Amino acid sequence: NEDNFLVDKKLNLFIVADGMGGHAAGEVASSVAVREVRRIIAENRQAVERFIDGDTPESRRGVLDLIDEAIRGACARVFQMAQESPERRGMGTTLSMLLVAGRRGFIGHVGDSRIYLLRTGQVHQITEDHSLINELIKRGRLKPGDAFDSPYKNAVTRAVGVYETVEVDTFD
Repeated sequence: NEDNFLVDKKLNLFIVADGMGGHAAGEVASSVAVREVRRIIAENRQAVERFIDGDTPESRRGVLDLIDEAIRGACARVFQMAQESPERRGMGTTLSMLLVAGRRGFIGHVGDSRIYLLRTGQVHQITEDHSLINELIKRGRLKPGDAFDSPYKNAVTRAVGVYETVEVDTFD
């Protein structure tokens, strides 16, 4: 199993990472990514405290920037480790996280692990898959029902660590 997760009640931080890559590389990628994101959030907790002390557009942007920085930092670290070891080349991980601050939830997302919202008995998908299948569906080249039989069903278009940097979806 190449999955790793974190529940840090003190930081109100929740992370799921699904690793990919040969041998144990996916497990390494997801483990390192989870640890790096947690470390960066903990070391820069003052951005979250500023938001809790006063919900302003600037303080919200500060939390979103922190999440972006944390996931990009994890990406750089996983990529660096992959370059240092030939058997880990190409390793990476999806990463989806929730940081609760006050009455708001802040999300960071890369890959195809999903975050859902359950409200009044209704389940809503709130992250968008970064996958080849999703791109083909959005462009009208594949019907959603045909995705299960596609040979591309496991191909992600964004992942933490495959390249030195990654585009992160952040929102609250």
